[in-house]
Amino acid sequence: MNKIAGIAAVIVIVLVAGLIAYIGDRVGHQVGRKRMTLFNLRPKYTSTIVAVATGMMIALVATIVTLSTSPYARAAFFHLQDINNRVNALQAQADALVDRVRNTNVVLTRGEVVYSLFLVIKPQQSRSEQLAELSAFFDAAVAAMNQRFVPAGLRPFVGRAKDPEIQTKLKSVLDDETTQGFLLRGPVLVIALADQNLFINDELHFGIKTYADQQVFRASAPITSVEVDGGTAIVPNVAYGQLITAIRAIAIDHGMPPAFATVVPALTDAQVSETRRAIRQGHGRYYIVARARGDVFPHTAQIPVSFELSRTPR
Repeated sequence: MNKIAGIAAVIVIVLVAGLIAYIGDRVGHQVGRKRMTLFNLRPKYTSTIVAVATGMMIALVATIVTLSTSPYARAAFFHLQDINNRVNALQAQADALVDRVRNTNVVLTRGEVVYSLFLVIKPQQSRSEQLAELSAFFDAAVAAMNQRFVPAGLRPFVGRAKDPEIQTKLKSVLDDETTQGFLLRGPVLVIALADQNLFINDELHFGIKTYADQQVFRASAPITSVEVDGGTAIVPNVAYGQLITAIRAIAIDHGMPPAFATVVPALTDAQVSETRRAIRQGHGRYYIVARARGDVFPHTAQIPVSFELSRTPR
């Protein structure tokens, strides 16, 4: 859109310049034909002066109209140096930020859990009870984070849940439409996460995220599987790696907090060897099936799974 506007402006300027040249030429031509004189000059020179003066007047009028109707034109005419200074300042800030990202140690990354404990709010609780628990969780999180991350180079978080500004933010967490929607379905999990990357000497701050604490996987239920052909020398660990990646994605899609979607497989060397032997000596189609080793909820904070070799994907 900006390119089209720029092209249109160039076309208009070219047309105006052509119009000015044409009018100046016509006026000069008429002066020459009528042999008019100015300051006792010869008509030839008078026509030239009149043509140039006419063009200058038209250009002046066009400039005045442009300046009076366009703040961008006024800025370009009278504040060009200020604009250049501002551009240079912004470029310097951008360079400083790039240098900081490349050369300064990151203490916390966006989305990282900053407090190992979590809170579960129940729909049966009154709003005052929910707010009291959330406030206590907030203060405990601040104390734990200051103790953990200030020695790592961050400046401490200053504030308590009872402070008016923070209390307003905590109320907004409870009043959020998403949180209220979760509460209509059951308990709500509350966790504290880094809301942006934090570098050394940054002030510690964080965000509060809510999730519906509903069942993600049922105990012993198949989560996903990978197909393998019997009689082949497969490497089971490769298949397990594919399954772990798929399980994590499925869990997040089902409402598991990404920070808690760590897959914990129950695997032994003997099981890996037995799986490799069975596939190599077998024929036909096999499936390595991943199953939940227990009921998995967001508050489980991990995804315990087991793998089994089967003739069916379920």
